[in-house]
Amino acid sequence: SPVQRRGGRPVSVPLRRLFLASLLRRRLASALSLLAIALGVALGLAVHLIHGAALDEFGRGMRAVAGEADLQVVGPRDGFDEGLFVTLARRPEVAAASPVLEIEARLPGREESLRILGVDLFRVLRVQPGLMPLADGGGGDDVRFAALRPGVVFLSDDAHQRLSTPGRSAEGEALPPALTDTRIAVQSGVRSLVLEAGGRVPGASGVLGVMDIGAAQLAFGRIGVLSRIDLRLAEGVSPSAAQAALSALLPPGIALRAPEAAAGELGSLSRAYRVNLTMLAAIALLTGGFLVFSTQLLSVARRRREFALLRALGLVRAELMRGLLAEGAAVGVVGGLLGVALG
Repeated sequence: SPVQRRGGRPVSVPLRRLFLASLLRRRLASALSLLAIALGVALGLAVHLIHGAALDEFGRGMRAVAGEADLQVVGPRDGFDEGLFVTLARRPEVAAASPVLEIEARLPGREESLRILGVDLFRVLRVQPGLMPLADGGGGDDVRFAALRPGVVFLSDDAHQRLSTPGRSAEGEALPPALTDTRIAVQSGVRSLVLEAGGRVPGASGVLGVMDIGAAQLAFGRIGVLSRIDLRLAEGVSPSAAQAALSALLPPGIALRAPEAAAGELGSLSRAYRVNLTMLAAIALLTGGFLVFSTQLLSVARRRREFALLRALGLVRAELMRGLLAEGAAVGVVGGLLGVALG
């Protein structure tokens, strides 16, 4: 809109073009401001998105592994005696119990590992239906008998895809696929063995393998050892009441928890990592804001003659201030949108 010259005719001052031309003249400073703000916003957004996706994926994996379990009995890393399973399975509070042996099997020459769950295939449907394996070329009862063979493992779709693709060693050398002709070489402790891929586990997610618990105990030298017991409670029994009744039966070092507690533990463990990344994002964002402020301040100092001319032409102080604020806001909005797109 036109502004009035004191004592004279109105003079048209295209403010938008004027301030846009100022930004274009300071291309390097404007680009650095945009980049700093975009990086700060992108880093902060990426931290929250990655953390949320990781927790969601972990939660899906926990739900697939825990299935319909209401409570889990967990012990130390090296496991506990399987005799506890018989004691808990006979309790009236428990409708079904499923023993589990967890093995973190390394893939020789690789940084990756394969998580193997040994489960009771005759109980898994009642507590963990997502872990029920499907044999290649068949299903039904044939699956259970096929899985009872020593050295047979059933892979999740993610594990089958990951192990069927070439990998790299810790030194960066190209390696052939870990899964070759249905055979996988794994290592646990000092034991090295070759497992046969007998089929899939359609309901599982993540790089996961399922074996019969007896075959897993025999193959990995863990006879009589369990990693956890999944419990499905009887109808009408609340988890809190079951915890109160069953906790007294547990030996020292063994705890009873809800499956959801594992996701909470993961969130606690990742809190420091998340805080550090969030602080880095905040620092980058503050740096961008300071850069915008400093460039705007320097621009104001360098453009005093221009502002004096505008004031002489009748531009009031409030309009000049609004123009400068609009410049900073434009840089901030564009930088923020770029950061959201990058994040």
